Amino acid sequence: MSRSFAFKGKRSIATLAFAAIVLCLAFVTADSGRAGLAPPPGKVLISGTAYAFFDIDDRVPGAVVRIEEYPELSAPVQADGSYFIEVPDDANVTPYIDTPAGYNDIYLQTFHTSGSNLEHVNFQVVPDLYYYGFAALLGVPLDENGRIEQCVIVSTFSIHEARDATTFDPGFKDVYPHGLPGSTATITPLQGDTRGPIYFTYPGILPDPAQTASSEDGGVLWVEVPPGYYWLEPEHPTERLAPFLAHCENGRLINANPPWGFYELKDGEEPDPAVMASEPDTKLDARVNRKARATGRGKKRKVKLGLNAGEPLNAKLIVTRGKRRLGPPKTRQLKPGKRSLAVRIRRKVGPGRASVKLKLADRAGNTKVATRKVRIRR
Repeated sequence: MSRSFAFKGKRSIATLAFAAIVLCLAFVTADSGRAGLAPPPGKVLISGTAYAFFDIDDRVPGAVVRIEEYPELSAPVQADGSYFIEVPDDANVTPYIDTPAGYNDIYLQTFHTSGSNLEHVNFQVVPDLYYYGFAALLGVPLDENGRIEQCVIVSTFSIHEARDATTFDPGFKDVYPHGLPGSTATITPLQGDTRGPIYFTYPGILPDPAQTASSEDGGVLWVEVPPGYYWLEPEHPTERLAPFLAHCENGRLINANPPWGFYELKDGEEPDPAVMASEPDTKLDARVNRKARATGRGKKRKVKLGLNAGEPLNAKLIVTRGKRRLGPPKTRQLKPGKRSLAVRIRRKVGPGRASVKLKLADRAGNTKVATRKVRIRR
């Protein structure tokens, strides 16, 4: 972030001093309190620290944080491992980190930004030594490039003290072990050859398929997960924890790490709205009738097309012959249920075949176009 001050004409020493203080505070805030900055309207800031698995003092400088849903956005990781990135509000965002050689790219859980900055969104980056070691230990297939073939999801059942830390170092770094023992979790949907949950031991911090619940380390993982969105739901005999959404693609390593992921809730607390993301709506719900119908004669001729709408839709019906429109297009906002649209055919249009096009759009921006043929009467 850059700030500039232009001084025209004479200014008092007090004015210059005040400007200098403001400038210094701007840079101090940008360096040490990124999440406290006020982003522009319609935006929120995500900030955190990137560090290495098994070596929290290795801060992975030179890496770049990106957002899956917004490829144009990126932010460098600083020498102390910190980063901050501005993202759209009221949107699904999946942060991930491009790492230098010797480390492996990590994706986080999918958030839905909800009007507040997201702080301490950390990346626990896995060095090659542990990446290949865990793959061998669990028998996870690797591709020709030495990457996992399918998706792996990792998280931690973390105690609230890890989230209470207001700084990374000192603070979060000193809360260890940070796991909530006795926790379990489920993944929905459970499909394909997915294996898990597999819980980490403590001490030792190794994934053990024979273990039935979390240890003090708090780690848990699922391997060989097919592509798709997954809802991860935690359970504990006495405590409540937050769930999260994960987006798998082949070769992807997801680590929903502390203090997010499966974090412990305090008495009366509900999960942060940002973690209650849902699978994005990518499909328009409507079934269009197989045939269009021509009705009436003379001045009362119409072409109709029906559909069954599974959600509110914007619809536009157009009837053409070649490049010529045979009547004014019909536009309507449709409620769910069985609906139809009709275009009144102009009087001078002769009988014969015509093309019918129905354009649909839902509130999520998904679109669908259906085309049909019809024979117009005299």
